[in-house]
Amino acid sequence: MIGATIVCVGAFFLGMYLAPMASLGFNEFSFKYLKKGKQDREKANVYRQINENDYIYVSYFNVTEKSGSNFTLEHFEDQKLKYKLSANRIKYNVEDSTYSLFQYKKRIIGENNDIIESQQKLDTVFSFDLDDLTPVKYIAETLNLPELNKFIAREKDKGSNLINRYEVVRYKRWSLPVSAYILTIIAVAVSSIKRRGGMGVNLAIGIAIGMVFIFFDKIFGTLAEQSDFSPFVATWAPNIVFAILAIYLLRNAKR
Repeated sequence: MIGATIVCVGAFFLGMYLAPMASLGFNEFSFKYLKKGKQDREKANVYRQINENDYIYVSYFNVTEKSGSNFTLEHFEDQKLKYKLSANRIKYNVEDSTYSLFQYKKRIIGENNDIIESQQKLDTVFSFDLDDLTPVKYIAETLNLPELNKFIAREKDKGSNLINRYEVVRYKRWSLPVSAYILTIIAVAVSSIKRRGGMGVNLAIGIAIGMVFIFFDKIFGTLAEQSDFSPFVATWAPNIVFAILAIYLLRNAKR
């Protein structure tokens, strides 16, 4: 029990603060060399709520050039559309933190008549960064717990469709230390039971149990990321099942 507790505490601090720092380099390497052809962020049909009243849409986002195609911004007040901005192209200017809108149009909704403004090019300022609207998919894995909580809150406000993926990462920060505790108990229980064939059989059983746990953990995690399945249930279900198994094995070991 003491050993399992030490492993659990170590896994907690490692997962909450140390592992996220190492995750950035690993994921950058993985997407560059091991997952060639896969996008590390959402680039097409990006739709976000950037604050309480404003919604934006970009049909395609170019990360390198910090630009987007078919940009629109809709402003609502009391659930009514007040005006809509549109541009064939939007580009972020790093040097002065402004945006350039090309083929710009603005439609102001009036009670009787609408007012339409248009320009070939307009330089303006927005309260968002295009790059922040489409963070890399693994961004949650590189943040410590306080940063992750703030990030998820912002992404919920923006209407991100990757919320379940981020929630799985957050809940795993809490569930993995418990997983380490449960698997340590299982390892102790299995190794303490005497069987014909010696320790080799116990070792094989322990490895098999560990592989089954990892399998279920991956299945439930992927299910939550790709569907409406609860991330909380997905991350804690394997722990509950294997905790019951740990109790059963521990009681058998005592006998």
